[in-house]
Amino acid sequence: MEKFKTRYNKLNSAQKKAVDTIDGPLLVVAGPGTGKTELLSMRAANILRATDTLPENILCLTFTDSGANAMRARLASIIGTDAYKVAIQTFHSFGTEIINHHSEYFYRGADFSPADEVATYSILTDIFEELDYNNPLASKMNGDFTHLRDTAQVISELKQAGLSSSELLQIIDSNEKLLDTIEPELAAIFANRISKTTIALLPPIANKIAELPAPQLPPAIAPLADALALSMARAFDEAVASG
Repeated sequence: MEKFKTRYNKLNSAQKKAVDTIDGPLLVVAGPGTGKTELLSMRAANILRATDTLPENILCLTFTDSGANAMRARLASIIGTDAYKVAIQTFHSFGTEIINHHSEYFYRGADFSPADEVATYSILTDIFEELDYNNPLASKMNGDFTHLRDTAQVISELKQAGLSSSELLQIIDSNEKLLDTIEPELAAIFANRISKTTIALLPPIANKIAELPAPQLPPAIAPLADALALSMARAFDEAVASG
């Protein structure tokens, strides 16, 4: 475990505390690029190092295949081939594995597997082929649907956000109503060159936006009005600070 010790010494105090906590639940809140994969890999390695837990008794879940591959590679660089005995999967693939192992309880025993990228694009292409000619999504370039890749990305992001299509439409409708309300005033400000005079008009509009009735949105979705009001307040503060 010499590699473990070397990498452990490179962690900060909070990361070391997380790695050392091998019993009970642990919540780590961290943004992108802050070393989450390294921390989780080190914690799994420490559990194997400090207890009699077998590699096959550890489950690591990620949101994406790339995340699972990165975690396995990172863990393998710490503990070697035992990393390939650890179950490192996406939530989707783990759920599918449970369904297939206990198929008698799901869909009358039907066998399912996650659609790979090729299957996903094939399914979407079949759907796009059924669209009306004047549908914006039906546009093509060199025989390929222009918006197919973007549609696949949006579907993926909706799944990661836990949003249904109806909830997305609810958010879009709320945002459009807000923009219809404030667009005339914002257009009057930003139609011309930004100056100290126009900057001074931002706080009243930000206050007006903040006082608008809160829309009905899915849980954990912040209203666009909050983001706009905060952005305007920051722009005003920065303008004042810079003179």
